[in-house]
Amino acid sequence: MKTLIAVALALSFLWAWPSCGQNSSAPTAGTDFDAALGQIAFQIAGPLEKDKAKRVIVADLLDANGRSHPVGRFLADKLSVVLLRDYPSLETISFSHTQPGLDDSVTRQPVQASQGARKWAEKLGAEVVITGSFAKAPGGIGISLAAIKTSSDQPYVQTNGVVPISEEISARSGEPLPEPKGGFARAGVRGVGVPTCTYCPIPNYTDKAKAAGIQGTVVLQAVITREGRAVNISVIRGPGMGLEEKAIEAVRSWKFRPAIGSDGHPVATLVPIEVTFRSR
Repeated sequence: MKTLIAVALALSFLWAWPSCGQNSSAPTAGTDFDAALGQIAFQIAGPLEKDKAKRVIVADLLDANGRSHPVGRFLADKLSVVLLRDYPSLETISFSHTQPGLDDSVTRQPVQASQGARKWAEKLGAEVVITGSFAKAPGGIGISLAAIKTSSDQPYVQTNGVVPISEEISARSGEPLPEPKGGFARAGVRGVGVPTCTYCPIPNYTDKAKAAGIQGTVVLQAVITREGRAVNISVIRGPGMGLEEKAIEAVRSWKFRPAIGSDGHPVATLVPIEVTFRSR
C-alpha cells in the first residue's frame, strides 16, 4: 500500500527559487539569460510534450502586484520564441506580444488573471495557455509559470525559476522592478516565529502514481495566514503523476498555529511545505 509517511516545513527553502535557475554567483550576460530561460521552458514544455499537447500560447506575465508590465510582455515573447524553436511539436502560437490592450494600471487577482488568460487563449484557438508572473528576486527575476487547459482550467504543470536581469530587460524597465505591496514576513527571521501544523491529514496517492510505483517529494510554497490557513499555494517542484494536485488538496485542509511576529501577535508568513510520498 502506498502512503505518505513524511510531511515537513522546510525552512531551508525560504525565499529560494529552484536550483535549476540559480548558480552560486548571479549571472549577468545575455547568454546566461537565454540559458536560464531555456531551463524554465524545458520544465514547462516537457510534461506538455509527454501529454502530446498542441496549440500552446503564452500569456503576458504579470508583475508582483498582478499588473501588466513591459518586462512581463518581453518575458512572454522570449518564452514563446524558445518554445517555437526548441519544441515544434507544441505548435506554439506566436504574437509580437501576446496580449495587447491590457491596462497596466489594473491589478488582477491570480484567479481573475488565470480565467481571463484562459478565455483569451481559447478564442484564439489555443488548447493550452501558459500564464505566470514575475518579481524581483535574489540573483535576478523570479518567474512563476503554469500551463493550463483552456477548455477546463485543469493545470498541466507549474514551475518556477530565476533569470538574470539582461540589458534588454533593463532597457524595458526605466525604473526598479515592481515588488509586492503587501509582502509577507519571513518565518524564522528577524524575530518572526515559524508556523506549525496542528491538523495535517495525509494526502492520498493517485491511481496513476500507485500503478507506476512513483514516490518522491512535492515542494509547495504557501502563505500561512494569521488565522492558520494555507493560501496562495503554488508548486515549486514535484514527481508528477498528479501528486502535486493531491498535495495541494491536502494542504488546503490543514490547520496551522500561525507564526508570531516580533510584536507578539500572529503574522502571515510565506513558507515552503514539503509533502513526501513514499512506498512502504
